[in-house]
Amino acid sequence: MPFYLTLLQHAFAVELSAILPSVGVLLSIGLITSILQAIFQIEDATFALLPKTMAMIALAFTGGFGALGIFSALARNFITNAPALVHQSWY
Repeated sequence: MPFYLTLLQHAFAVELSAILPSVGVLLSIGLITSILQAIFQIEDATFALLPKTMAMIALAFTGGFGALGIFSALARNFITNAPALVHQSWY
């Protein structure tokens, strides 16, 4: 397998490991609010949107389960391997 495909596969794996916890939290909050809306028969769109928005803001302020550190490690990996990418055969 060419080196650039190995790095691309690594980038996709890192992206999933960084994003999935945040998506899981937002998915669970959306599920809980939809269940509460169904139980209490609330049809207000603000009630559905506000908890998810607050959770997104909280995740942004707290760093999103270390996503910034994960992405910075990925950037360091790409910068470290840049000379190998330039000097490889692309065919």
